[in-house]
Order: sequence, then C-alpha cells, then structure tokens
Amino acid sequence: MRIVFVLAGGAIAPTGGFRIIAGYANELCRRGHDVTLIAPKLVGAKPKTLRGKVRQAFFRSRFVTERNGPFLEEAEISVRVVEGKRVLSAEDFPDADIVIATWWETAEWINNLSDHYAKVHFVQGYEAFPYLPVDRVRAVYELPFRKIAVSQWLRSKLINEHASTGIEVIENAIDFEVFSTPEKKKQARPAVGFLYSVAAMKNSALAIEVCGRLKERFEDLRVLSFGSHKPRGPGKTPSWLEFSENPSPQKIREIYNACDVWLFTSDEEGFGLPILEAMAAGTPVVATRAGAAPQLVHEGNGVLVDADAATITNQTEKILNLGADDWGKMSEECLKTAQRRNWKDATDDFERVLKDTLIQTQAKLTKN
Repeated sequence: MRIVFVLAGGAIAPTGGFRIIAGYANELCRRGHDVTLIAPKLVGAKPKTLRGKVRQAFFRSRFVTERNGPFLEEAEISVRVVEGKRVLSAEDFPDADIVIATWWETAEWINNLSDHYAKVHFVQGYEAFPYLPVDRVRAVYELPFRKIAVSQWLRSKLINEHASTGIEVIENAIDFEVFSTPEKKKQARPAVGFLYSVAAMKNSALAIEVCGRLKERFEDLRVLSFGSHKPRGPGKTPSWLEFSENPSPQKIREIYNACDVWLFTSDEEGFGLPILEAMAAGTPVVATRAGAAPQLVHEGNGVLVDADAATITNQTEKILNLGADDWGKMSEECLKTAQRRNWKDATDDFERVLKDTLIQTQAKLTKN
C-alpha cells in the first residue's frame, strides 16, 4: 500500500505521539509498504488565546526536518515538508492509497481530499484544548472516517461525546530492546523521574511538587526529567532537577534506566507512553488514572493514585524504601508488562485496519 501519514506543522520528536507515528512508519516500511510523512512548514491553526499563541511561538522553530532525528530509522521513508504553508491542500499530496490524519486539523485536510483516498484518523489524544477552536476540533471526531484510538478510555470518550463509530483500539507499542537494560538493579543513590511538558493536562507542576517533598525525605535523591523544551519562568526549574531537552533515544533510555520510580501525573491522557517506556527499563511507575494507566499499572509493577501530592509522595517513598529483592520483583513485573506491548503485534493490527479500510473504499468506488 502507498501510505501517507499527515502531520501538523511543528510535529516533532521526542514527543510520545511522534515516536509512535515514527514507529508505525518504520514497521510498515519494513513490510514493503511505500510510506510518506507530510507536513506543512508553518505551525497550523491560529490560536484563540494568549496561552495558545505562546505555545505556538515555542514550536515555530521545531519543524519537521528531513529525517526528524533518529526516530525514522528506514531510509526509504519519504518526508515532505511543504514550504510556506500552514494548511495542506490536494495538490500537496502524493499519489497514495490511504491517508492517515494524526491531529485534529489534519483530519480537516484529508476530509477535503478526493474519495479515491482511503481515510483513517489515528487518534492519540482528545484534542479539544481550550486554546484551540474547540467547535472545529469536536467536529472532526464526527467525520465518517475509520478511527484508531490508542486506549479504551479514548474510544469511550469518542463514543459517549460524539457517537463515533468504526473505532478500533490499538494500544501503543514500544521497542523493548531500546529501553531495557540487562540485570536492572535498584540505584545505590535513590532516583525518580518524570516527563516534563508545558501542556496543562500533563500536570508537570504536580510532579515537581512531589519531587520537592521527596527531597525533604531523601536528601541525596536524584530527580531526572526530559521533554521537548525545558521548564521556563520563576520557580519552574529547581536547582536539583537534572533536565534533558530534546534528548536522543539513547539518552531517554539512560534516564529511564537511572530511575527507581517513574512518576506519571497527567490529569488527562490519550495513552501515556512514558509508563510503558519506563516499565521496559524495569522502572516501577506511580501513576494517576489517566489514559491507559488503569490497563498498564497494577499491584506488583507500580501504584495507581489520585492526583494528590501527599498521596503520590507517600506511595513513591514506599517503593524507594523497598529492599533490593522486593524492588527487583517489581522491576521484573514491569518488564513482563512492557514485553506484551510489542511492535509486531501492534503493527499487525494497524496494518489490518488500513487494509480493511482500503478494501471498503475501493468497494464503494466500484459500486458508484
């Protein structure tokens, strides 16, 4: 199949969403499909709020590049960056069998394409953020596309709020070997980590507050974090925070492996990829009940918690105080959970949905 993933302007690594798109692009290319990623050079829809404008300014210098770092592994994958545009139109698209929207605005674009394209909306999060044109965002979830959602929570949200149909759930996968370390052991010096994001729903401020409380209980505690850009503003970056901006896959692996506990503090999440990545590194997770956390985190590999600083601090402290053997058992359970989410199985399901959608589209064209 000739497959096109449609990205918004500024869709960059190392965000979890892009890493998943890149993962499917790599796997589909290895299976012999012709894969293209296309995006406009300019960042998309004009924000409605000052906060949205500030966020857009952050991303203006973070455009899709020709290879987008090391995440696109297959040289045969084509990357098209359309200069001077913020909205893609029909003349920008290559000949293809199937187009895949990866963000609400890209769903609008593919909706305007000829019906000769098979169309799929790959939904990794509920994107009706207050700084965006919410009515337009909500409308795309009601377009008659085949949809792939990354969690049961997201599927339920689309059904309950938009009466969406034709939704397949395919949980995110990871390359286990990228994150795992042989004979992972508890650190000699205690360490916790978290992913930092400016997105309010990620609640990074809660993670920082928890780490501050933990520093009062563990004087030598290391706190590690990474993200697409560093915390900014007064009090945003404590002196004890070891932060890596736009790290390489190798550096991300090192961060996960250096931690005894990973914090996941999101209020809302499509999936929550850092949970799975941390577990692949053998790192127990203390997580709020967002995204796929209820399916991934259970007694033995971590703890599910409410978004309360005191509770998260106490549960994290318990894991940090475990002896090496008990902590090691948790680490083993993490590895087992991560190994069950592999790229082969996920791509089998993803490829099946694409093929089914293409067959249905071709049948409609023949009938008409």
